[in-house]
Amino acid sequence: MALKELIKSRYSVRSFTDEMVSVKKLKEVLNIANSAPSGGNIQPWKVYVVTGNTKDKLISKALYNFDNGIQEEVEYEIYPKYLDDEYKRRRSKCAADMYNALSIEKDDIESRLKQVRENFRFFGAPVGMIITIDKSFAQNGWGHVGMYLQNLCLASIDNGLGTCLQESWSIYPKTVKDVIKHSDNEVIWCGVALGYPNDNDPINQYRTSREDINKFVSFLK
Repeated sequence: MALKELIKSRYSVRSFTDEMVSVKKLKEVLNIANSAPSGGNIQPWKVYVVTGNTKDKLISKALYNFDNGIQEEVEYEIYPKYLDDEYKRRRSKCAADMYNALSIEKDDIESRLKQVRENFRFFGAPVGMIITIDKSFAQNGWGHVGMYLQNLCLASIDNGLGTCLQESWSIYPKTVKDVIKHSDNEVIWCGVALGYPNDNDPINQYRTSREDINKFVSFLK
């Protein structure tokens, strides 16, 4: 697939088949992603691949938190506390489009929460990942990890796989650390669900809309 098609075909996969991803293919995807640009060649990303019993344990603990309303002290804000209307509009439309694809009404809180809960099952993906970064890095280092994640998404598509980047895992930092045992100087950037997309699930049929480039691009002469 040409690079243009790879980029434009990327979407957040929220339903996967049961087919396992081979270790060989996983390593290939991770190696390709590792070519991401990084200032000073710092490469500040750490990747924890969870499958089998480890994934089951992490899911079980996270679902227990979710089902019982247990909150943990988060280490960074996913969104600003005061989100400008422009960004609120985009986020609201994203959610509305997703729930419309699932035929979930606005007042059907139970069904909406059930869908949110799927985050902590990695949406049924056979492979989960937790991405961390050293706490000493400021915004610039986080950008490096973002470029690694973009490569990971595109390399996955090129290998017939799909991904969903999951900020949601950052709200349970203690639970995640208890399972994957990352060092104290690391902070959770996000989770990643990875596997073969279930093309028959309506959740995988919807796509987010994108702004026209004239909204955010300025050509200066």
